[in-house]
Amino acid sequence: MKKYFLPLSLLSLMAAGAFTSCKKALDVTPTEQINSDLALTTRDGINAAVNGIYSRMKSARLYGRDLIAIPEVLSDNGYVNNRSGRLFGESNNQLRAHFTGDTWAFGYRNINEANLLLEAMPSSPLSAADRANVEGQAYFLRAINHLILAQVYAYFPGAEVPGQSRGGIPILRTGTKTIEQALSLRPARASIDSVYAQIVSDFEAAYARLGNNGLAPFTFPNYASKQAAAALLSRANLYRRNYSETRRWADSSINLSGSRLTSGNAYVSGWRAATHPETLFQVAFVNNNENIGVNESLQTTFTTLGSPGATATTVGWGDVVPSLTLLNDLGISLTGGNTVTNYRNVAATIATRSADFRNLLYEPGAAGRGKVYVEGTKYIGKNGNVNLDHAPVIRIAEVYLNRAEALATPGSSVFDQALALADLNRILQARGLTPVALTGTALYEEILRQRRIELAFEGHRFWDLKRLGRDILKAPLFNGGDVPFADIRILAPLPLAELQNNPNLTQNAGY
Repeated sequence: MKKYFLPLSLLSLMAAGAFTSCKKALDVTPTEQINSDLALTTRDGINAAVNGIYSRMKSARLYGRDLIAIPEVLSDNGYVNNRSGRLFGESNNQLRAHFTGDTWAFGYRNINEANLLLEAMPSSPLSAADRANVEGQAYFLRAINHLILAQVYAYFPGAEVPGQSRGGIPILRTGTKTIEQALSLRPARASIDSVYAQIVSDFEAAYARLGNNGLAPFTFPNYASKQAAAALLSRANLYRRNYSETRRWADSSINLSGSRLTSGNAYVSGWRAATHPETLFQVAFVNNNENIGVNESLQTTFTTLGSPGATATTVGWGDVVPSLTLLNDLGISLTGGNTVTNYRNVAATIATRSADFRNLLYEPGAAGRGKVYVEGTKYIGKNGNVNLDHAPVIRIAEVYLNRAEALATPGSSVFDQALALADLNRILQARGLTPVALTGTALYEEILRQRRIELAFEGHRFWDLKRLGRDILKAPLFNGGDVPFADIRILAPLPLAELQNNPNLTQNAGY
């Protein structure tokens, strides 16, 4: 479907034709398609329009794969074994091996359709409660898609490379309906700070309108809710280094969510259920007609297994496996030692594990794709079909870690080492580990280390290194070696079609 390569001004116009997802990317049910003449003037049409945006979030270029897998392989977490050739360039940080222009296209189409929904609400036939619910969904979707694009194409606030930063991304607050509007759309890149201010403002608008568990037909955790908006406000404010707001919104999300943090074996068994109990928002893959398949789904990307321990049968490719340093942090020791030579050349078996329950989600894969590696099994066809898994966007564990980092960051306006340590130890004890007594740099670094372990293979590591301005230490395991923070490969290039169509856009440095 060639439309995805159109520039933003024309891409946005596609939303005026019909609120549908691209059936080449994934099939959608008939109720998710609606003619534009009816789309925003009836209850069914409005609901279908909301579902259409959520359906597009399932694309392999968004949460179907890339937003989960690529941050792992661009960082030091995910080693790509080159079984299929997929993501090998990204794993070795080759120039332009990054997120593709389709991520830009999908993101801005979602934003445009969210804008059209918001503009239609004043004259909609919905009740006040239903209107507020739809507006909450639209603000939430506009915020999360701006956040996705800002993470990929721009630096984070307070972590820019002098002389290389070209600002943030275009902010779109109005919808495009006509050819004339589409052709005249020439947005410039807004400042990084203003982009994050818009993201926060939209999440706050969503929070004000949404119910804690959503309102039918948009219910928790497959759709936006008050808990999810608060949780993502803790993330967005952490990203913009507003630590007092990080703490405030983490407090709110935790208070709304209750005792959702799991402990011990319940944490592991939670990953064997369709939805982990800690999940506050996920992109849901419910029907097998949404299945991305054996090449790019989350299951096939991360494991060869069809079920835990079933090594006799090869199901997926298992392209992305935990790196040596991640295995070390997980407390997994390989038979023969955790050396580069042993890791690369010898079929993996596990000699010992630490007491950390999280490492039980990593085990040797099947031999059908070649040399056996230890693989991650957070995604293993939990929705009843191979290659069909919900994509977790935010869990309550992250919210605790967001708050802990905000409290432990030197210079934070809410600096409180005792409270930060309490949050850290809450995570450690829930995962079977002994509480620690740390202060200063040691406390801060341990919070970051636990963030790496806790959120591994959920699409966080690259953003965490990038927002902190840290080099990516990949030598000697990865062929591409270390990637300094100042390297141009930290940012993805803006799509060429956008630059050719929009003279107000500037390309990222070095491309």
